[in-house]
Amino acid sequence: MSPVNILKKEDRFSQLYPFAPQFSEIDADGNRVHYVEVGRGETVLFLHGFPTWSFMYRHLILELAPDFRCLALDNLGYGFSDKPLRYHYTLENHVKNAIKFAENMHFKKFHLVMHDFGVGIGLALAERWPERISSMVFLNSSCFKHPRLPFTIVLMKIPIISTILTRFTNLLLSIFLHIGMGLLAKDVKDGFLKPYDSFWNRVAISDGLGDIPLFPDNISLEAYEEIEAKAFILCNKKMKFFWADLDFFHNFVSLRRWAKILPNALLKRYEQCGYFLLEDSPEARRDIRTFLLRCRDINKSLFK
Repeated sequence: MSPVNILKKEDRFSQLYPFAPQFSEIDADGNRVHYVEVGRGETVLFLHGFPTWSFMYRHLILELAPDFRCLALDNLGYGFSDKPLRYHYTLENHVKNAIKFAENMHFKKFHLVMHDFGVGIGLALAERWPERISSMVFLNSSCFKHPRLPFTIVLMKIPIISTILTRFTNLLLSIFLHIGMGLLAKDVKDGFLKPYDSFWNRVAISDGLGDIPLFPDNISLEAYEEIEAKAFILCNKKMKFFWADLDFFHNFVSLRRWAKILPNALLKRYEQCGYFLLEDSPEARRDIRTFLLRCRDINKSLFK
């Protein structure tokens, strides 16, 4: 590829993801997480899931930035965060890292926007600091032993197959990028894939697939169950699910389970949207913005 073509490609990415890179050190080994911070006002923390990164929130961040301080975290091993090879990419460690990040950023009160296993991380933060949570936005997710996984994903959880298909190739991410209901443009697909361009940079993807709590001996199952058991303490919080009905991964079985765990949560469903709800539906982004605006502390927001 010529230097001119490379420049054009990088310019296109910077148009899609127009944020200055920022980093925060989160452990004694010097590992750093990458994050986006734009806007001013009450804080909104965005937590992505598997196998994406903060790129998935780019539109929503720009739409919220006039009214909120938006911080989107790349979990360790994901996005532009460090990707140490000798590391256990488990839910418990992601939670520890998020706690350290929140402490580094001096969070006092904040809203949560969460997707996939990012919900497990966000709920753990909320259960640790319930007095700091202003509201919670849930996208499609399962914070419990997954009730029903597609056979393809179950097959990919077999260790040898997982390593081959997630690290030697980018097949897993490619599959996910083709399951949205709207056809993603090539430059958008390239943006999702950009941080995972080598065998070494896909280590967390491989580990994350293995960490999905499908079987009783899963290392993170206990952590998920503990988070689920404590969720009742958050029932008085303002929370809403924005649910894509055609998500093959987090389906109606998951939604019914959430109805039992958080019965007071509001729900908005999008019948023609899939795993990438925020790509499929500008309406969903507008609805999330409306919900967060209604959840602001008006007395403080007037003087932000």
